[in-house]
Amino acid sequence: MMLILLSLACSPAPEDIATAIASSNPVMREDGAKIAQSYADPVVEAALISVLADASPSVRLNAVESLAEIEATTAGPALTERLTNDTDPRMRRAAADALGRLKDKSAVPALIAYMGTFSSTDREQLVAVWALGNIGSEGLEAGPKQATLDALVGLRDTTTDKYLRYQTTAALRTLK
Repeated sequence: MMLILLSLACSPAPEDIATAIASSNPVMREDGAKIAQSYADPVVEAALISVLADASPSVRLNAVESLAEIEATTAGPALTERLTNDTDPRMRRAAADALGRLKDKSAVPALIAYMGTFSSTDREQLVAVWALGNIGSEGLEAGPKQATLDALVGLRDTTTDKYLRYQTTAALRTLK
């Protein structure tokens, strides 16, 4: 139904999107979470945050992407929770990307910890490297700032992967 309305150029109200996201029908939740990326509205934002722990990986991934697209700065703690505790590697990667896109400084310790779960040659950590570089160090307290520098320099100095070294160096250039 939602897709029919959209194809007819009839835009559903934010409350309708939130209702779809909260539906017991997993297809409605998935579609609602995907469509929500066009709705920077507090009602939609709250609905997206509420499904970050949904049983369906597609719903969770769509919700993360939509939260990043609508620049939902209140989603930081919930996204950090997904980064830290979700068992799906795709979800953890998406959460790291969203936290970087949102420039959530409070997520820096979790992003550093996430980087630490990989070997020094595992490119899976590139999203955390990018996120830390995108967040930058401006406004960070001394402890997280130093931890970011230490983590990125440590990876740059220990990796044998040229691409990972290049990306880590690029992230370090963004830190002041």
